[in-house]
Amino acid sequence: MEASEIVEHASQFERFIDLETAAELLQLHPDTLKRKTRAGEIPGRKIGRRWKYRLSELDAWAKSTLISRQPQSRRVI
Repeated sequence: MEASEIVEHASQFERFIDLETAAELLQLHPDTLKRKTRAGEIPGRKIGRRWKYRLSELDAWAKSTLISRQPQSRRVI
């Protein structure tokens, strides 16, 4: 693989955002986001000493959380 192919391939990877940016987007306190990430409730990963997040994973998590929190329609028989 040539250098230009490696650079092109690498540019297809989604960048990570940091804890503070993710917390702001989700409207959570950074400590709350960190706690929920450690508990496995919110997708994220620790790279070195810092928590990192992918926007696509946070978006999917937020959508699934909103869907699961919507009340079920009640049937009247």
